[in-house]
Amino acid sequence: MLRPLRLRNLWLSGGAVALAVILGLSLMPLKDPMPFQIRDKLAHFAAFSFLTVWFLGIVDAGGRLRIACALAAYGLGIELLQSLTALRTADPLDVVSDLAGIAAGWYLAAAGLHQWCFRLESWFGVAPDE
Repeated sequence: MLRPLRLRNLWLSGGAVALAVILGLSLMPLKDPMPFQIRDKLAHFAAFSFLTVWFLGIVDAGGRLRIACALAAYGLGIELLQSLTALRTADPLDVVSDLAGIAAGWYLAAAGLHQWCFRLESWFGVAPDE
């Protein structure tokens, strides 16, 4: 499932940090909550596009659908956690934005961005595992 990358642990750690940061930001209290903020939906879209491209660069073709499903579950989980807090509320449109971001990330990866980690490793002069 994982691609033969020399810096695989670094890439996985970076993805874990990104997931943790997004979760933390999603659970932080808002100063001025509004019913529908376009910036919020764009932030969801951008975050999940980034996560999708990131993780699709680490897994082989056989793991791509699992990554997309896991990210969809992650987005839904965030909304469920928000519904359990007194300071945040769940928004089904956030999940829609997450799913749109996953789809966009999937298409960006298919267009060639799934090679990002191989390119970085090549740029750093790190040969892939054989």
